[in-house]
Amino acid sequence: MSKIPSKKPLIACIDDEVMNLELLKFTIKQIDCDVLPIQHSQEVLSILQKNIPDLILLDVMMPHIDGFELCELIKTKSKLKNIPIIFITGMGKTEDKVKGFELGGVDYVTKPFNKYELLARIKTQLSFSEAKNKLSKQAKELKKENVLKDRLFSIIGHDLRSPLSAIKMQLDFILRGIINPKDENFINKTVHNLNATTDEAFNLLDNLLGWAKSESGSLSIIKENVNIRKLVDQCVRLQKLALETKNIELQITISENTLVYADMNMVKTVLRNLLSNAIKFTPVAGNISISEQLEKEFWNVSVSDSGVGISEEDLVKVLNTEQHFSKEGTEQEAGTGLGLILCQDFVLKNGGTLWVESTLGKGSSFTFSVPVAEN
Repeated sequence: MSKIPSKKPLIACIDDEVMNLELLKFTIKQIDCDVLPIQHSQEVLSILQKNIPDLILLDVMMPHIDGFELCELIKTKSKLKNIPIIFITGMGKTEDKVKGFELGGVDYVTKPFNKYELLARIKTQLSFSEAKNKLSKQAKELKKENVLKDRLFSIIGHDLRSPLSAIKMQLDFILRGIINPKDENFINKTVHNLNATTDEAFNLLDNLLGWAKSESGSLSIIKENVNIRKLVDQCVRLQKLALETKNIELQITISENTLVYADMNMVKTVLRNLLSNAIKFTPVAGNISISEQLEKEFWNVSVSDSGVGISEEDLVKVLNTEQHFSKEGTEQEAGTGLGLILCQDFVLKNGGTLWVESTLGKGSSFTFSVPVAEN
């Protein structure tokens, strides 16, 4: 049986008597619900799993499999176990009603049923189910928000505090005369360190705000034709000092005419983070390349390095959004693991994918796909 396309509540009626099914169908139609009639008890599970109902009306006295046994079978299926079941039967003994409730039934209507009583009980159970689903959805959203809040506090309390503490300590040393501004190494060493630490804090804060906006659903996406080479050049200028400090050779093989269709700021954030990571994990005098490859309707942009690489064990953690994974760079540069999570999120929001290839001790290559520009 094919799935019934409907936004109305779907009520499954299970009874071996055709006349009973027709009567139930006629009665239920009066409250603007769809009906899924099932006559043969052997077919119930396969039909229900293809057409998940909001409520089940179940006859007890049926051949092959009775209603009580069928209720037990329904409750063993993960997709069906939370669907409320109302027993409809001529068995009016108290022990039968108790058995029905013990097996997971939510209500019990005896035959011949009163139309108004049956409809009232159906409405009540549908209302209960709707309220339960709303509460469940709200609980999941609240749990997600709490996870987001806890992670934000963790990053703010630890990862953002570290560079700010380092800046404050060096400024204190200057004020107290421990570091002499007239020292010949003041510019090359102290100011350079302050600048690098400030960049670290700024990049982290930028990632943090972008990630928080994305997670909360308040981030606007404005897609347009974007020159990818211009974005690469902008990111390289931002990282010029870091590249020079580690004496890293950078090779860019991206055409000046390559256009993609995406949100400019998101793509720029992805490039900035991937380049920053490549610098972080590439040793002094290493190599980094930024390249492109056209594949059908996507440009694949790769940021590759001759750095430390990633072990097979850590490779599965790198792009896992459920795991907080980070490591220090070759010069003990700090990291939060947030950058790659943000990259993956931004790439997905622009219709692409992000993947990584790496060999421990030889280097890594992070590649993201982005749609070709529209004409």
